[in-house]
Amino acid sequence: MKSDIYIRSKYNDIISRSFYTKLEIFLFTEAIRKGNISRITKREFKQFQITKEYADMYQKAWQLDGTERLSQRSPTMDHVDKLIEDWNSDNKAKKEALLLDYKEQFHAEVFPLSSFKKIYDPDPAKRICYYCKISDAEIKKLRSRGKIYSKVSRGYSMEIDRLKPNLEYSEKNCVLACYWCNNAKTDEFTSSEFEDHIGPGISTIWEDRKS
Repeated sequence: MKSDIYIRSKYNDIISRSFYTKLEIFLFTEAIRKGNISRITKREFKQFQITKEYADMYQKAWQLDGTERLSQRSPTMDHVDKLIEDWNSDNKAKKEALLLDYKEQFHAEVFPLSSFKKIYDPDPAKRICYYCKISDAEIKKLRSRGKIYSKVSRGYSMEIDRLKPNLEYSEKNCVLACYWCNNAKTDEFTSSEFEDHIGPGISTIWEDRKS
């Protein structure tokens, strides 16, 4: 029972983060396409899907100066930012309503709890970091031996990492990651870059500390 409550808390933690990812990219996409986001509806938001095109466009926008545009017809990045800022300021009640609706959709379609439990196993020995391959059980042993030096409260259990950070949390887009890999990967490194090059280095350190 205790482990089930713990797993549910981990699951609930990602719902709002997934919602704000979708909302941000939805507002961004609508602002780029229409130049106006004052009249968006709950139905439009619910039906919106973050495609690779939208995710790439959003990523590219972060590299632009405020006076630049994604295309000749699109508004400047400063204008897009202002549209999104104003919408968030003027639509707090609507945002709460969208979140409540999204929670239902998340449970039913985006990432059901049953699917999450396939990833976040109740057995700490089976909760293994996708990148460096250490388990929660092994981290606990290292802590008991004074081989973990981090002073932060994070790091006691596996976290949920998105393979593609500009997409929602879903079964296909989520893996387990230890605090150290998740903290180092951020949005800078792709999952394959981290898995192939950085994760193995961190794994070597863990193996040295286990001995």
